[in-house]
Amino acid sequence: MRFGCCAGPEMGNVLAQAGYDYIELSVSRHLQPEVADEEWAPLRRAIEAQPLPAEAFNTFLPSDLKVTGPMVDGGRLHRYVHVAFERVAKLGGQVVVFGSGGARNIPQGFPRERAWQQLLDFVREAGEEAARVGVIICVEPLNRDESNVINDLREAVRLAQQAEHPQVKALIDLYHMVREEEPMEHLAEVGDWICHVHVADTDRCPPGTGSYPYPAFFCSLQRMGYQGRCSVECRWEDLAEECVSALEFLHLMWEKATL
Repeated sequence: MRFGCCAGPEMGNVLAQAGYDYIELSVSRHLQPEVADEEWAPLRRAIEAQPLPAEAFNTFLPSDLKVTGPMVDGGRLHRYVHVAFERVAKLGGQVVVFGSGGARNIPQGFPRERAWQQLLDFVREAGEEAARVGVIICVEPLNRDESNVINDLREAVRLAQQAEHPQVKALIDLYHMVREEEPMEHLAEVGDWICHVHVADTDRCPPGTGSYPYPAFFCSLQRMGYQGRCSVECRWEDLAEECVSALEFLHLMWEKATL
């Protein structure tokens, strides 16, 4: 298992010293796909200057770039996705997480079946762009406070399956699983479709500070044969101090799960 952390490039040195394997950045914030290359260049240099590989990216779409409902701008979406994957690839990224609750939320009164087809159309196009540069897009389930569609693993996997594209997979997020009271048994049902993992602890605090079921969770991942990436995505009081104990806790839990 490779452990990473969701953070900005300014924290790369701190995370590297703590022992993390990679950093997970934001597409919308750190790649700025709607900004010209020359304008983005200083941020690109900052990302390249920090010591950790940028293997994963989250926050794929800004909330105003809709993929469902009557206000979908196909041209803007296409341009954004094309540039996003170009920049992900330039930085060595392997995985892009499609959570983006604000972009995918279904407007009130809009037909759910039509919105689902729009989601399918979007992930298929994203899959094509991802394939062009050798990246995978992961559909992320979000709890109902953050999204009104794709709220559990099986729904995320159903979208990936219906997309019928080899670059479209799904993500497991322990925080959203617990919020939705989703049983660990679901992991056994969807294992072949999982390409990335996010973790936090109670109240989205750092791993090891709460009561989330890490032994059961990591044992389930082990039984699935999962050996990919696992990113800490949480609220920090002091990242530089807390990230060390969070990583130690994750390594300990993972090692115990192998016994």
